[in-house]
Amino acid sequence: MKSIPFTITALVNIGVGVVLLFALLLGMNGYSEDQATLGLIGFIVWVLLVSVLSAVLSVAATNFLMTKASMNFWIAAPISVLVFIIVGIVFQIIGCFISLLMTEALR
Repeated sequence: MKSIPFTITALVNIGVGVVLLFALLLGMNGYSEDQATLGLIGFIVWVLLVSVLSAVLSVAATNFLMTKASMNFWIAAPISVLVFIIVGIVFQIIGCFISLLMTEALR
């Protein structure tokens, strides 16, 4: 049962990361390959890190809601998945802007 919130949260966050990667590529239009490589690699690592961390926290939040709030799994899991998908998306958007700023600073 613990793998359900982990999998859903990780897959949605990775999917959003792929969409943001294309937005980042559009934002880096005009940069050479050497200039953009560090920003792209940094963003990919950031997306994977945020996705795994938010998925782990989603499982922890589900367990917390089940034990402390005495919620059913089918109520606790969607709440924690939704919260940590939103948190992951916010951090990925911040990472996209930081990657653009880092690439511009190294230009």
